[in-house]
Amino acid sequence: MKQNNIFKILIAGLLFSFSSCHDFEELNTDPSNPPYTPGEVVNADGKGIDIDYELSESEIESLTSALNSVGSIFKNFTYEGLYNDYQITTNLTHDVYAAYMANNVVSFHEQSPTYAYNDGWSKRRWEHFYDDRTAGEYTQLIKTFYFVDKELYKNAFYITRIYYAFLLSMQTDTYGDIPTDFYVKGLLPPDQDVEYTPQKEVYEIIFKLLDQALENIDPEDSSLFMFQSEDDRAFYGDLNKWLRFANTLRLRLALRISNVDPEWAKREGEAALTNKYGLMESNADNMRTVPKHANPSDGGDGDGGSENIYALMSFDWKGSVMSKDLELAYENQSSVFDARCEVLWWRPSPAADLERGVESNKPFAGMRIGDPDIPEALGVEIYSVVRKLNTIDSKTLDPKHWFTYAREIVWLGYAESLFLKAEAALRGWAGVEKDAESYYKDGIRASFEYYELGDKADAYIQGLKTNAFAGTDREAQLEQIITQKWIAVFPNGNEGWAEFRRTDYPALLNIVENNSDGDVPDGKFIKRIKYPNSEGTNPNRPSGITQGTRVWWDIADTNDDSGNRRTPNNFNTVSVSNILK
Repeated sequence: MKQNNIFKILIAGLLFSFSSCHDFEELNTDPSNPPYTPGEVVNADGKGIDIDYELSESEIESLTSALNSVGSIFKNFTYEGLYNDYQITTNLTHDVYAAYMANNVVSFHEQSPTYAYNDGWSKRRWEHFYDDRTAGEYTQLIKTFYFVDKELYKNAFYITRIYYAFLLSMQTDTYGDIPTDFYVKGLLPPDQDVEYTPQKEVYEIIFKLLDQALENIDPEDSSLFMFQSEDDRAFYGDLNKWLRFANTLRLRLALRISNVDPEWAKREGEAALTNKYGLMESNADNMRTVPKHANPSDGGDGDGGSENIYALMSFDWKGSVMSKDLELAYENQSSVFDARCEVLWWRPSPAADLERGVESNKPFAGMRIGDPDIPEALGVEIYSVVRKLNTIDSKTLDPKHWFTYAREIVWLGYAESLFLKAEAALRGWAGVEKDAESYYKDGIRASFEYYELGDKADAYIQGLKTNAFAGTDREAQLEQIITQKWIAVFPNGNEGWAEFRRTDYPALLNIVENNSDGDVPDGKFIKRIKYPNSEGTNPNRPSGITQGTRVWWDIADTNDDSGNRRTPNNFNTVSVSNILK
């Protein structure tokens, strides 16, 4: 990774404009022009995660003088972390690859939604992580907290590292091996040709960050937080929620590595399950982003702009529609139609009718991923778009029309935490209090309750068409757990795509048209996003990587070479970590 001056590129030449994307507030995040005076770093070792260096007195003075800015920096850090340029960094890739959304824009068809690599979009995600979140925000935050008064600001230091570990997990799951040395310590590498850290070691770093935070945060001492609650866009200063989130994230990532290294996964998972602070306890613990558009009483700033991105992309712009996979999941999992579909999606109807909240009696309909027959302008009459109602105030949260401009997006939630516990129980890990089936049903109920549909959950559960828990086939039981988790995790494509690659569940339809020019073999699913071309001059960048190359924890292709689905095997008895170095 080259440490050149940061510049922001404009995506040009597309018929579908990005000008309506979030009007994000920009901070000075150029590492060559940081908001503090660079001092001399002494005795810095890039390896590990501990702060093992010193700063000059002048830099510490600069950090001290800028203390009043850390609240706004932390606010931007926790707001933009996953939301920044979401359409091009995530929706047209991860959300499609998770089979949550299908593309309804002709000019995008031969790009990332059909596995063609788009360097501008990959570069934007890469830059946001390294230049904005890491060099511009994380670096200043942890240096300030550690060097100005590391005891007074201890909680703030470790909370910042929890959130960075969260972002780091999605970055490595997107690309595989990534640079981490120096960055995780709040430093810029001294050499322009940055070393790449193997993904297994990235996971070691993430687990260490979470473990240290859980050991050092003192939730009884709120004075150690130092922010105004509104500066924390994740949990609004609630330290116990941060700790429960850290444990839940640790369990998520422990299960992520459960096929490639079952023993290590078990250690990390049990550490999370038995930690004294526990996991998420209710939907009130959800890690989320509330759009700034929302009323302050709902966690927003009340500002114009920065609306819920799905309300914009799907309903307003008509660019993202329901996937066929999601349609089939809503219809076929239970004999009782999934009520979540009815609050999340419109039935295919003329756009003018949907603007007034009037829909047809057509069945909900999803589009096959990669279908070249894109109706675009008439897409809403053929496929379902998200259920937003233009006749209500844009800041009103209406549970019958979920996607208002003010609606939050959940990145890790209580329902997911219960499905994580279900799989942990299935694997026989210590620290669970119920059996896998009980947690599985609890996860479904929590998902329905999140959408204010709790009274409909039991009928849906009673109508489930498959009950693998009546038998002893753990693989079949896992398929039920992951399929329901996939439904509940919508619309978080970061997680949906990662779990599909790990488990090969749910059973998704093959892409209709593959425009990767052989990068992803026909009949296969995409496995990662390529590094941006700007990394091509770095001799340390991993070679031979394509978008069809599995990441470290993904031990098997979903399909065989003929495009036929394999029978997954998610319960390896022998670690294969040494095979996949």
